[in-house]
Amino acid sequence: MPLALVSFDLDGVLQRNPFHLGQPHGVFGHICRTLAGHIAEPDPEMAVLRRVIALHRARAAAGDLVGCHDWDDIVNTVAREVGFPGRIDVAALVEEYCQIEGMIWAYPGAAACMDRLRAEGHTLVSVTNGFRCYQEPVQRALGLLPRFAALVTPDAAGAGKPQPAIYRAAEAYGSPPFIHVGDVLPHDIAGAKAAGWLAIYIVQPLAPGYTEMPPELAALPPWERPAAAGAWLEERFAIDRRWHDYPPCDLADCIPDAIVHHLDEVPDTVAHLVQAAAHHR
Repeated sequence: MPLALVSFDLDGVLQRNPFHLGQPHGVFGHICRTLAGHIAEPDPEMAVLRRVIALHRARAAAGDLVGCHDWDDIVNTVAREVGFPGRIDVAALVEEYCQIEGMIWAYPGAAACMDRLRAEGHTLVSVTNGFRCYQEPVQRALGLLPRFAALVTPDAAGAGKPQPAIYRAAEAYGSPPFIHVGDVLPHDIAGAKAAGWLAIYIVQPLAPGYTEMPPELAALPPWERPAAAGAWLEERFAIDRRWHDYPPCDLADCIPDAIVHHLDEVPDTVAHLVQAAAHHR
């Protein structure tokens, strides 16, 4: 069988990271508690979070799809604005929180999916919007890191999803067909398609914004689901845009080549897409 370069998004696809946005625990909760005493507003911890997310979104809206993911710079910019006298080391907090039981996890089937793809000869990389200093500790703690040929991150690639340049950077690690597995239509799927890649869309049950795939859709092979998923994809697109509202795009830019509802569907889907690509050459 022809071999592929298979890329995975990380958060919401293979892993849960320790940031835990909007929750009292996790890295963001730690940051909010640290800075809350410097904000004279009702619910100061939430006020901190609003400032952090507002700066993230402002950078994204301005087209800075690298800087909008630099949480050390974002958090310390907010810290300076509120008069915090020290520096918060977000990367060190990630390392620390990765060691706390229950703070991070791999999604069911992650290791088995990756192992099967590698056993079949495919090369695995990650194309992620998380900086290496935030992603590598999670992958290492979960034992998944050695399965990747590379983590392709915005700080190294000089671009972030959905910019095609971050996918182009990943192409150095393998040969076509290039296939990306991701959970965000306007980032993962739109970016992969814009780069000329094949794209597999996954929605994990434990991920924020989860909605169950309709039974009639789940009954189809993954590569037949996109053509039958119009209403559900519209619903998913609206949910994804609430969480990821930059840059502007249309649903037509985000139609995947296959849709899976569990990682154990990925290897067979990759095999089908690779064979189909070979027949079209």
